[in-house]
Amino acid sequence: LAEIDAGRIGMVVVYKIDRLTRSLFDFGRLVERLDARGCSFVSVTQAFNTATSMGRLTLNVLLSFAQFEREVTAERIRDKIAASKKKGLWMGGALPLGYDRHPDPQRRELVVNPVEACAVQTLFTLYDDLGNLRRLETEAERIGLRPKHMVFPSGRVRGASTFTRGQLHYLLTNPVYIGRIRHKDQSYPGQHPAIIDP
Repeated sequence: LAEIDAGRIGMVVVYKIDRLTRSLFDFGRLVERLDARGCSFVSVTQAFNTATSMGRLTLNVLLSFAQFEREVTAERIRDKIAASKKKGLWMGGALPLGYDRHPDPQRRELVVNPVEACAVQTLFTLYDDLGNLRRLETEAERIGLRPKHMVFPSGRVRGASTFTRGQLHYLLTNPVYIGRIRHKDQSYPGQHPAIIDP
């Protein structure tokens, strides 16, 4: 876009229009930007001419279908995640302390990590005894409890520092520990064992 704005590009060529965008709104803004710099737009596999009213109509119809396809795909993915969570399956995200992914990648279940599970049980017991997060945070630091250790592909490390009050609150209110899977404001019986008694 910077090269187009600088007037160094005369034509943008794409394989199909939906390789550039699937949003009518975005495409409208892009075409205005291209026109302002005298840059034309060509789709190799879809013959249309944006200089004519029929060509513009064809383009808008194609974009409408591309946008519709994107939205339907997004809805299907959301519905699939919701249905899987209702079945008690783990659908990804940050792993909670006390659990690991199932060794079989085809099985979307959590398995108990015995060492971490002890740490989770200790945190619940301490909170029950101490009665507030501030004191729990201090005690967890004193005895050396840490959040789940994770090293991401980017090299970023999580879990090297001590627990914050926010992390402790999230852990103590997470229904995963009583064997349930959360989805938005609901929770469903999970296919993993509980670490904490309800």
